[in-house]
Amino acid sequence: MGYNRVRFNNFRNIEPREIKWTPGLNLLTGPNGSGKTNLLEGINIVSGWGPLERGTRSSSIPSWNSGSSEVQLTGQLDDENGEIVKVKLSSRYTIRLDEKPITATDLRWKIPVLSFLPNDMSIIEGSASFRRRLMDMLLTLIIPVYATRLNDYRRGIKQKTVILRNHGKTDFIDRALLPLASWIWKMREEVLVMISESMDDIYDLLPYPTEISLVRGGAGSLPQPEEDFIYSLKINKNKEEVLNVPVVGPHRDDMLIRTNGTTAALSLSRGFRRRVAVALILAAADGVRRKLGKDPVLLLDEITAELDSDGRDLLFCALIERKTQVFASTAEPFAESFPGRIYRVDSGRVEIIDED
Repeated sequence: MGYNRVRFNNFRNIEPREIKWTPGLNLLTGPNGSGKTNLLEGINIVSGWGPLERGTRSSSIPSWNSGSSEVQLTGQLDDENGEIVKVKLSSRYTIRLDEKPITATDLRWKIPVLSFLPNDMSIIEGSASFRRRLMDMLLTLIIPVYATRLNDYRRGIKQKTVILRNHGKTDFIDRALLPLASWIWKMREEVLVMISESMDDIYDLLPYPTEISLVRGGAGSLPQPEEDFIYSLKINKNKEEVLNVPVVGPHRDDMLIRTNGTTAALSLSRGFRRRVAVALILAAADGVRRKLGKDPVLLLDEITAELDSDGRDLLFCALIERKTQVFASTAEPFAESFPGRIYRVDSGRVEIIDED
């Protein structure tokens, strides 16, 4: 599953045209600012995920100097039916599959896509928000109702924050948050088990044996999520009242990543941290494939950064083994043999420069 072609019309700095893709590895090369990330973003949007940066308004997306405020992205699925996805961005965001309306949730279910920006590649040493994003993206794909419940939880946390700042009582909102928080904890713990099981097949890319586990936000004293949430709220009640912010719940979760029994961010070199991050991403993709029975499309921005030649060889071998469609970008000069198709991107114009 993937795209055999995508047409960009009036999208950011990308020249209006149709680009054909290989079902395997597609590598975008070119200097910073040339449009590589914009191409990945267009594929992300035509897959039902929206702009890569959360919170970006469609009306704020710059266009190809056309004077029009409407963006249209069209992708043809690489399947037996060759279905056509059309996404229009203007004052509204509309998606159609073979000219019939389709929701973003249903489209993501039909063609699963996992996207990773350079910050996401810093899963090891970056902030906890990047690790939460990985868990949430996977769960949104494999459990469609997860996105709705996560949004409900986030709205509840905003309401609780207002109550705390007004020095009000939080008992009612805490009771409303309890089933949401405990369910999200259960789902995140399950998805980390899924990733852990898949990591056994990526041992070549991992520099050392690696373990991952969920660190419940402001909690973790009791094994059962419901009891843990109630108990943690009780012992942190004064702290929340002093800080005027909720300190217990999934919004403060983290993923603990350990290699050889120590925290990976502290014990590994930058190159090795990068390899562990890539291994986690590929393990996540493997888990999605097992759950959905479909190979997810991978969007990987600046994929080769901080990897030496051995690390790049291991990465490309791992990608080939997965037999999934990959769109990867790099700003680095690329002279090595690449087992796929290489595109040169320059000022929004795209051309094929090498095809394996």
